[in-house]
Amino acid sequence: MLDLSTKASSLLPIVGLTGGIGSGKSTVAKIFASLGVPVYHADEAAKELYIQDQSLKQWIIDAFGEGVGNFADGALVGINREKLAQIVFNDEDLLQKLNQEVHPRVKSAFHRWLEIQSRNPISPYVIREAAILFESRTDQDCDYIIAVEAPVQLRIQRASDHLKITPEAVESRIKNQWTDAERANKANHIISNSTHDPLLEQTLKIHHQILETLS
Repeated sequence: MLDLSTKASSLLPIVGLTGGIGSGKSTVAKIFASLGVPVYHADEAAKELYIQDQSLKQWIIDAFGEGVGNFADGALVGINREKLAQIVFNDEDLLQKLNQEVHPRVKSAFHRWLEIQSRNPISPYVIREAAILFESRTDQDCDYIIAVEAPVQLRIQRASDHLKITPEAVESRIKNQWTDAERANKANHIISNSTHDPLLEQTLKIHHQILETLS
């Protein structure tokens, strides 16, 4: 286990929480939040950028065409993420092009959030939840990493039901993410989230281990 107490910074330690689509990492994040740990949802932050960041929205339209834009009275008000996903998750180069534009913006937003959390901490650490923590290289900012894993077929079923997309669409996204084995190789702890796994018990155990390390 890493010694998080040696972090030479006034900022709180960062615990990365990752897992492929349908793994259940969002459920794990909710458990940490219920324990009083602030959670930054990187995927949700990216979605907000598609609504609020005008320069990003315009870049996406210029790069992928007006067909991925949502317009009102001729003004660009947002990005149709479903149409954008249909394009980028079927073309690795285009996905990388998009990520190179989005990831730095999400990273900047996270660090602003981290500074705020660190001023008046309610917890000795924070969670950074991100599906593509390793792919975006934001794992390099983390002091500790937890990976959530589940059987691929179960993940496909979960994601298809939750996102209201086809199993084939889920599979195309899985192909653009690291495998459970790759994530496990670089994580400090693994949480197994199959049908009958004790999710709460596993999460509590890791939480207490992190607290012990920090103390």
